[in-house]
Amino acid sequence: MTGGAAARPGRGAFGRLWASTAVSALGDGVRLTALPLLALSLTTDPLLISLVTVANWLPLLLSPLAGVWADLADRRALLIGVDLLRAAAVLVLTLTVATGVVSLPVVCAVAAVLGLGETVHIVASQSYLPMVVDTSRLAAANGRLHVAQLIFRDSAGQPLGSLAFVAGAGLPFLIDGVSFLLGVALLVTLPRFPAPSAGPVAPGAAPRWRTMILDGVRLLRTDRLLATLAGMLGALNFFMGVTGTLEVLYVVRWLGLSEAAFGVFLAVGALGGIVGGLLNARLAARFGTFPAALGGMVLMGAAMLLTGLVRHAAVAATGFAVMALGAAVYQALTVSFRQATTPPDQLGRLNGVYRLIGTGTIPLGALAGGALAKLVEVNVPYLAAGAAVLLLFALVARPVVRMGAAQQQRAAAPDDAPAEAAP
Repeated sequence: MTGGAAARPGRGAFGRLWASTAVSALGDGVRLTALPLLALSLTTDPLLISLVTVANWLPLLLSPLAGVWADLADRRALLIGVDLLRAAAVLVLTLTVATGVVSLPVVCAVAAVLGLGETVHIVASQSYLPMVVDTSRLAAANGRLHVAQLIFRDSAGQPLGSLAFVAGAGLPFLIDGVSFLLGVALLVTLPRFPAPSAGPVAPGAAPRWRTMILDGVRLLRTDRLLATLAGMLGALNFFMGVTGTLEVLYVVRWLGLSEAAFGVFLAVGALGGIVGGLLNARLAARFGTFPAALGGMVLMGAAMLLTGLVRHAAVAATGFAVMALGAAVYQALTVSFRQATTPPDQLGRLNGVYRLIGTGTIPLGALAGGALAKLVEVNVPYLAAGAAVLLLFALVARPVVRMGAAQQQRAAAPDDAPAEAAP
């Protein structure tokens, strides 16, 4: 396997990356709670509210370009630049709210800019991590980064977002802008690496973006396991998009909770994700990477069904917690597998194509969820999504476990033959 840079800095670099993630995640949680509440204050139409989610996730379609950029640029500098852009966007939203000129189109436009920044940031971050963390520690590192997101974004940031929104509609977005700037202050302390190799090019010629995108497509297409995982992620994220866009309506209308309780409710649900993020490496060691990841998938589907079936706040919070636990395990293990088995100089472009397939379905799911909620009760999309996830598991579980075992056997075999194309 080819998993990262030849010489990595000590654990202090990962600690600073983790701290930057945590600080930014706190602001993200504040904004992610306040943004749907702001949209709800402008319209009660579920389809129009879903447009905010669509705008936020639509830039995922540019993931292949983001992946090429991560292979051509200094990844640390890219992370810094993207966070400065997101800080500017969210502070502009703060001004529109404070001056009373905010509207749904403005909210959607800012959500789109933030989504574009997040698309580039995630691809660059996932490509940067193997440069500062040994391959053997990737699962644990990804789990800890996910835990940072859940603790600071969901458990702390989301309740704070509800309270801040009640105190003043512009306050949550001011907090988010400041958090981005604090995160940048930590990112500038990280080690800087030369831009990864862009592949062979003619002397004096710049690498062609189209060629590098097609190279990412080829890398994914020639690895059946990674291609299957990308398709699975696309299906899972479609159904997560269906349910995610309806969370505020589910909590406020279906469960009858107050707006202030919305963030607290989500924070309780995030506790399961924290457990999953901390346990994913142990579960992989005990059961194997793909059996553990598929187990997380089962938990997600079962939790969606539970959430849709039982109209009770405590049961719903339990369902959200189990859903987050399953998602944390699945995400950390599959991302770590991809990072560990891809050459570092090609990881950006592969991540970009993988994320296009795996997360580009979220806007479609959000639209489907919003449209469906106009026709039926808001719990019905949860039931449909849960049943679909469990059906997906039944279809892919055996092939994925079989391909994963075969890949591990190839990785453990002596290098007495020419290597196959890198996944």
